[in-house]
Amino acid sequence: MKKITLLRIITVVSGLALLLAAGCIGGSRSKPSRFYTLDSMDNRAAASFAAATSMTQDLRIGIVPVKVPEYLKKPQIVTRTSGSEITLAEFDRWAGSLDEDIGRVVAENLSLLLQTDKVLNFPWRRNVELDYTIEMQVSRLEGALGGDVEFVVRWAIFDADNKNVFSVQTSRITQAVQGGSYADLVAAQSLALAAFSQQLAEALGQLTKN
Repeated sequence: MKKITLLRIITVVSGLALLLAAGCIGGSRSKPSRFYTLDSMDNRAAASFAAATSMTQDLRIGIVPVKVPEYLKKPQIVTRTSGSEITLAEFDRWAGSLDEDIGRVVAENLSLLLQTDKVLNFPWRRNVELDYTIEMQVSRLEGALGGDVEFVVRWAIFDADNKNVFSVQTSRITQAVQGGSYADLVAAQSLALAAFSQQLAEALGQLTKN
């Protein structure tokens, strides 16, 4: 009888230990991650830009896959804490891949700025006739919470066959972050892309006038 009672006591104690352990594990679970995407520019701002610059050309443009450095290919959002030190956010992440997000937003912005629905991201159908293709190589797109976002990108405009180059430039854009959250940081990055898209639209506009 004593042996049976002792066995029951050991079983109950072991069960309580397991429950306590499970409670500790559950209580120490990390908070859920937050996911972000870049946004295209405001329709009214784009329409105002198009009206002021007479952007009415029905251009057909192809966006080649955007190149980004390896350190920006992480799912975590990157901030820069000093000139050479970066930090990966633990709970704030991109909802997709940053390179594809940049290409999507630039295409959407150009479509608004140039008043055309013929801005395509690669891959596009072989029978699609394009006027220009655009290549972008991003070297920086990060910043500090409550500080500034820095966007540096080298870009080129080619003909439809991607053989003749019409323009090669480097854009450096600084955008203030209006707050101390990652949502504010991503919003500033979207604004930087909007400013860059305007530079692209202006360059394309000049080509159509030549």
